[in-house]
Amino acid sequence: MKNRIVVAEPMSTAFGFLEDIRQRGYEPVILESYIPEGYARRLMDEERKIKYSRIKYPIAIIKEDPDYAVTLQKVRELEPLLVIAGGEEGVVIGTRLADDLGLTGNPFSNIDKMTQKSVMHDALKEAGLRYIRGEEVSSLEDCLLFLEKTGKQDVVLKHVHGVASVGVHLVCGREELAAALRQEETAENMFGETENRLMLQERIFGEEYIVNTVSRNGVPALTSVFRYYKKQMPSGSIIYRGLEAVTELGQRETELVRYAFDVVRALGITDGPVHGEYMIDEQGPVLIEANCRVMGGSAPSGFLDKVFGYHETGVILDCMLDSNYHRDFLEKPYRPIRKGYVKDFYSGSSKTIFSSGIVPIILNMRSYYSGWVENAGKTDSIAETIDLETEIGCVYMVHDDPEVTKRDFDLLMLIEEKYPDLLHSDKPLFLPPEDASGLTPDIRFILGSDTESLINDIISFYKNGSKGDPIIPEKLLNANPYNREIMDILKSISGA
Repeated sequence: MKNRIVVAEPMSTAFGFLEDIRQRGYEPVILESYIPEGYARRLMDEERKIKYSRIKYPIAIIKEDPDYAVTLQKVRELEPLLVIAGGEEGVVIGTRLADDLGLTGNPFSNIDKMTQKSVMHDALKEAGLRYIRGEEVSSLEDCLLFLEKTGKQDVVLKHVHGVASVGVHLVCGREELAAALRQEETAENMFGETENRLMLQERIFGEEYIVNTVSRNGVPALTSVFRYYKKQMPSGSIIYRGLEAVTELGQRETELVRYAFDVVRALGITDGPVHGEYMIDEQGPVLIEANCRVMGGSAPSGFLDKVFGYHETGVILDCMLDSNYHRDFLEKPYRPIRKGYVKDFYSGSSKTIFSSGIVPIILNMRSYYSGWVENAGKTDSIAETIDLETEIGCVYMVHDDPEVTKRDFDLLMLIEEKYPDLLHSDKPLFLPPEDASGLTPDIRFILGSDTESLINDIISFYKNGSKGDPIIPEKLLNANPYNREIMDILKSISGA
């Protein structure tokens, strides 16, 4: 009996495949993708180390050999039931192996449509679907010719083969475009490829969405829809600020999903997941890029279960194992059961810090499910956020009352923009009185206190009914309007 299922690079959300495979009575096998030495390899080695530390059972790990024939033979000897692409680094090798072994999957002949942004949009054009005009570029002359031909000044420069907004620049005009090109010409892409090909596209202004699907026998089924919150940094790079699970499909979203299904078919995706990123403007939906694997973001299975009633890796696995399951799933209406948000944190600059208040803030929010923060008392500095790989924290939020979840998410967005010292700081939590005579011993003590401990004490004080002397004296709150604003935020978190 074929009992093994190979997952090519089960990182990020795809790590959930391993436990899902075990729960269904099969044996998971990890296939590590070959990545040349360099920045991308160092990142992947670190993520593997973290993920593997969570595996509490024996598991087979095989490594992709640069000689494909060697890898094929290794996997063939396992007699796998399935070979599934995990993270982005596993898409090419996973697709090729499944095709060569005659297993459920996509034709490897379509791999360029599945992974190369320029080819994706050519495929949409051929299918008569809306697409984004773009060209591969290798010089400033190429870029300027594109601006001239399209008449556009607002454009996007990105890697032809990329992920996680690494190397993505929104630019306007020649000077910004030239600066972005200089930065990326010598940059290594996320896959350690020696030939870092770049693409220039017209920029679409609108709302950005995620549409996740899983296909069997050429028929896509919807698994989830999210709305993006992103921000352009002064450098032109794009950072993630959060995700909102779309629980009801209005007219715009219905049109989006219909278009996404057409995109999946146009790209030749017959069997397996597509994580698609789309924009909706006044003309309707248009594909930004498609990724033929499960969504990223290391979304916990339990969080997705609470929001949708199922999670991505489980649904994908069940559909790949059983086309009848896919048929039944396809017939069910899209009805998430709770509102969910993902809050990604960023830092606008590299800075030294000595405290963090984010831990007690998020732990005391009613919608908090799980998450992580970059320092949490373990480092004295944080780097400027320029993409998803350099974000400084991520929190998953869900609650039975959707208003609670939205209030908590909105509050974190507000804190990050207006009061970043509440999260990571090299300064005291409160501003000192302008008059030095107001620096009494108790205020000096507060100003010298660790921010995380101080915030925890304040929230606990109000949660316990404000019994006893206040943690922060009124004379410090009155010393500056900022101090009162900070206290009002902390009181709202405590429910006071």
